[in-house]
Amino acid sequence: MSAEQERASLKGTVAFTGRLASMKRAEAFEHVRRHGGTPRRGVTKSTTLLIVGELGWPLLTDGRASNSLARAKSYGVAVASERRFLEWVGRAAADQQTRTYTAAQLSSLSGLPPNVIEQLAAFGLIDPREGRYRFRDLAAARQLGELFAAGVGLSVITKSLQDIRKWLPDAGLSNLKLFPAANDKLLVEQTKGRTDQKGQFVLPVGETQESPDVLFDEAQAAEEAGDVAVSERLYRRVMKLDPDDPAAAFNLGNLLRAADRKTEAESAYRAAVKADPRFAEAWYNLADLLDDSGRASEAITCLERALAAEPSHSDSIFNLALLLQRAERISEALTYWRRYVALDGTSEWATRARRSLKYCEMRLAILPEQGSRRGGA
Repeated sequence: MSAEQERASLKGTVAFTGRLASMKRAEAFEHVRRHGGTPRRGVTKSTTLLIVGELGWPLLTDGRASNSLARAKSYGVAVASERRFLEWVGRAAADQQTRTYTAAQLSSLSGLPPNVIEQLAAFGLIDPREGRYRFRDLAAARQLGELFAAGVGLSVITKSLQDIRKWLPDAGLSNLKLFPAANDKLLVEQTKGRTDQKGQFVLPVGETQESPDVLFDEAQAAEEAGDVAVSERLYRRVMKLDPDDPAAAFNLGNLLRAADRKTEAESAYRAAVKADPRFAEAWYNLADLLDDSGRASEAITCLERALAAEPSHSDSIFNLALLLQRAERISEALTYWRRYVALDGTSEWATRARRSLKYCEMRLAILPEQGSRRGGA
């Protein structure tokens, strides 16, 4: 995706993960709204862009990347660093440095696998523009390659750099020299010599407060690990800390529905759409749950709300057409089948949609004839 395309994706659904260094999350959300987009914490299939905060990367307790990054990759969502986000919203000047290296060249010259290059770029440790990297990015990648060769894993490096940035906010691979102290420990060279990543000469200031972002990532990790109880507890905690963000409620609804706790799942979905009435996926999942419970008319209303929020939400169009057809509202169903085929005519569901479209056309052709025969009898 080009820089222009990424910038344009601010007009879509923009998710954030990790802690931002430059501003509070609420301010970042407001910047997205000013650019015509919808800000959100969690990554879903409708997400168009994921911004990764520079001060607190989205890491799990063992240093691995959070599920938000994994989901973004699986859904094909563009990922950008906080630095790029600041440029797009006018809070930082564009970086005009010459970039000549491709990702493949960076991988070849540093010995790092392509997926590692991708993760470093997401964290802002290297800074590609339209697929090209600077010489300083190559130097940073080579330093990582040396650490890998010494047996230090990527999770150890990212966790260590995250700790370093707590006391040295501008820390990056290009302005630090890292040395392996052990397979799970690093030393950092800076003006006062080598210290561990905790920076022992710096005293902590203030008390640590619960972060909804950290708790959300931990909840996703617990969900992926199959620990329903822990995941539920964490999602509910996020909902209390940040009731205006619908992501935790949406994920909780999915979790509870999978556990066949339908009443609680419905409550969670309704909390999500209350927090964000334009959350099309939450309306869609709520509609699906209601239909499974035999409440088709309520499901139709929810799908209509989903399409009011996102007119091109193809899954909602398909299911609405199906429910209207089942309810014998053939003329309305026909409209939505045509809309689905025009929007998503090459998907795996398009064949079924075309069959249903043909069926509805035949029904409408027959109904007037049947009506006239009954009238003449």
